[in-house]
Amino acid sequence: MSDNSLKKGRYTRHSNKIGLYSTSHDRIGFLNNNNDVVLSFPFKDTVLEAGMSKEDSGREERFLHQEIDGKDIDTLFEPKALTNFQYYSHPCTAQHTVDESETKINFFDQNGELQQNLLIKGNNLLALHSLKQRFSNAVKCIFIDPPYYFIDTKPADTFAYNSNFKLSSWLVFMKNRLEIAREFLKENGIIFITISDDGAHYLKVLADDIFGRENFIADVIWQSRKSISSDGLLSISSTHVLTYAKDKTAINKAHFKLALDIEGFDLEDELGKYKIEPFDAPNVRENLEYKITNPNNGDVYTPPKGRHWRTTEKEYLSLLERNRIQFGSKGLTKPQLKVYLEDAIEAGKGKAASTLWSDVTPDTILWTSTDTTTNATKHQQAMFGDVVFENPKPENLIQRAIELSTDENDIVLDYHLGSGTTCAVAHKMGRRWIGIEQMDYIEDITKARLLKVLEGEQGGISKSVDWQGGGSFVYFELKKYNQDFLNQIMAANSKGELDEVYADMAKNAFLKFWFDKNEFEKDENFRSLDLDQRKELLISILDENQLFLNHADMRDSRYHVSEEEMNLTDLFYGAKNDKTCKK
Repeated sequence: MSDNSLKKGRYTRHSNKIGLYSTSHDRIGFLNNNNDVVLSFPFKDTVLEAGMSKEDSGREERFLHQEIDGKDIDTLFEPKALTNFQYYSHPCTAQHTVDESETKINFFDQNGELQQNLLIKGNNLLALHSLKQRFSNAVKCIFIDPPYYFIDTKPADTFAYNSNFKLSSWLVFMKNRLEIAREFLKENGIIFITISDDGAHYLKVLADDIFGRENFIADVIWQSRKSISSDGLLSISSTHVLTYAKDKTAINKAHFKLALDIEGFDLEDELGKYKIEPFDAPNVRENLEYKITNPNNGDVYTPPKGRHWRTTEKEYLSLLERNRIQFGSKGLTKPQLKVYLEDAIEAGKGKAASTLWSDVTPDTILWTSTDTTTNATKHQQAMFGDVVFENPKPENLIQRAIELSTDENDIVLDYHLGSGTTCAVAHKMGRRWIGIEQMDYIEDITKARLLKVLEGEQGGISKSVDWQGGGSFVYFELKKYNQDFLNQIMAANSKGELDEVYADMAKNAFLKFWFDKNEFEKDENFRSLDLDQRKELLISILDENQLFLNHADMRDSRYHVSEEEMNLTDLFYGAKNDKTCKK
């Protein structure tokens, strides 16, 4: 099989087949039914070097084998130099470039706790590896809306790679990032992953392998659209949200609930606000079947058929004595339970997330009370005057995930940030956040949206959480090196422009170890190539491991890193005792 041959960037020991695979010692291979099963696919034992930007979509994927290319992978995953630090706070009428002239900003406190929200531009896999040392076991919630896998090409949300292994490329892409993301989670941390039907079953088995089947919480079904589409045999109106814990046993079940609906506590007496609930419950339990006498009129009640009282008789008498039982608004009907707001808050009670089950399986939650992408698009139009991002997720969908999994001041991470919804919601809810995005729209859409959040924009969940604006964040980028040359190659409109790019590359770029400059410049075949072919060839001689400059290399004078960039990079990584940078 040629694609499994020992060829640099294309080797894998896994067969050219995607399916369930047994790891049992007495039965190794693909199978239909076995208890010891993982998902196997070509290049599972590799790292997919490419990112998601336009220049990645037209070239053959480069897979680094974890054993054969170990040194390349180590170099690729080294922490990167950082650049273009900017600080934003409310009021944010102008960009604040971080420099050495003004007041100090604390990135971390003396205990290493994050003190600033972070918006980061750069390849998300490399950014995650750069942040790993600082944020290992520190994040409470990860919410990601990654590129979806589609069986049929779609105009939006498509993983744009030209490969014979489109599905396996997507699986490697997801695997590489989920493995490192898991290291960020606290033991009681939770990750939410949105995905369409086409990729959900593959991703579920892959995530089982990474997080452990025992840490699967639910396949949440979100009703993402209400309109009917005629594209397929059935109109697809839902999106999966695969939900995993790092360690499900570490999650406090009592706190894994939505916030109390305070408006439901609409009655009040001398003990405070309360609401009425039935005192009977489903099913029959003999120890909870006893007679209750209404003290106001002497009427005697037993539980309705097929039901029982909610407490033992002894507990009931205690509740009655403490004014937690009433017999209708006029005191003349069957017993009811008075649930006081103060008691509910003290007990940490809230509404269970699995409120609508209807026709879904027991391990699945149907979320229909959240908004659809249509409403999220309207919110986007209100902010920017146009639809600037396809299929954004509504704020109250992410609010629900954050509400279930975090408390105030916990850290929320989204490394497929897109238009910035996750960070916007986390900010409004009083959580710390880290957002990573590599596309250029981070400037005009993502950052612009978060600035509007600082200013107090009133879309999304703002009114429900009484958001009035405020807070701050720091923006910075992974410092490009070969990536700059790659961008120049892609932007060249003529052979003359491309020749100028090559001249600069020959002097300053990281080139492949096998590249012979003298032989290349004598090669007449290169002169006969058209513009696109020349671009492809020049891209091929760039060392992909050096698209971004490593932190360890930034003091080399060849790379023209400013003193300010070096100081701020060191300060962020904790290379000096002083954990602050200046703005």
